[in-house]
Amino acid sequence: MGKNHYELSDAQILWIEEMAPGKRFFGIRFLKESDQRKFTFVPGQFVFLSIPGHGEFAVSICSSPRKRDHFELLVNKVGSVTTALFGLNVGGKVGIRGPYGNGFDLSKFYDKDIIIVAGGCGAAPLRSVVNTMIYERDKYGKLYFLYGARNSQELLFKKDLMDWQKNMKVLLTVDMSDKNWQGETGVVTTLFDHVKTSKSAIAITCGSPVMFKFVLVELKAKGMADKNIYLSLERRMKCGIGKCQHCTCGEKYACIDGPVFSYNQIKDNFEAV
Repeated sequence: MGKNHYELSDAQILWIEEMAPGKRFFGIRFLKESDQRKFTFVPGQFVFLSIPGHGEFAVSICSSPRKRDHFELLVNKVGSVTTALFGLNVGGKVGIRGPYGNGFDLSKFYDKDIIIVAGGCGAAPLRSVVNTMIYERDKYGKLYFLYGARNSQELLFKKDLMDWQKNMKVLLTVDMSDKNWQGETGVVTTLFDHVKTSKSAIAITCGSPVMFKFVLVELKAKGMADKNIYLSLERRMKCGIGKCQHCTCGEKYACIDGPVFSYNQIKDNFEAV
């Protein structure tokens, strides 16, 4: 008998951190030690989190695979299931299935300069990439993390952003400044003036389709090849195995062909970007 792709494993909430308005950071651990040991993933993959009586939703894993005793999720409160999750406390029980999707093969990026560009909640899946690269920092060239949010309250992972500056260049901007913000103001592409790297660099980006459009223009202006630009697409996923058709992008499925694509795979697919 084949594998049951819908089978859930029982897990519990280890900790909860308020990250931004309507956004919480969860530490999750499987109840069975055997489930925790066999849970392996690569940066860019996602899981489904289920709450009995409410349903399930797809969410990117935002911790590094090097962290073996638990994994971490950033959840945006956007519907009934995420609202139910926000009603749980530490120790609350959830179901997990996965991981799913095509993530980043970071071994392809060794010895390269890396430009990582995040917009809004797109920082969540890219956090897994950054933390994994920092674990093996000597395998990469220059590392840049460019991150834009609507305002300073919406910037995610503030503690991480401080720590990452020890190992990479972190550049931040907000659309709307306030009295608490002393940094750059404007869209994330305004940060590209501070990036000095070669045409052979690798770019990794995640955010809204509108952000992709302008980021791609900047990256192409720097002479970067389509095959060296990687996008993590955000789509509404319901099954994770290419059955429900919710996440189709032309002939591609974000859940099984992605969510990570190189730009040369999807540049002629108008539904993808």
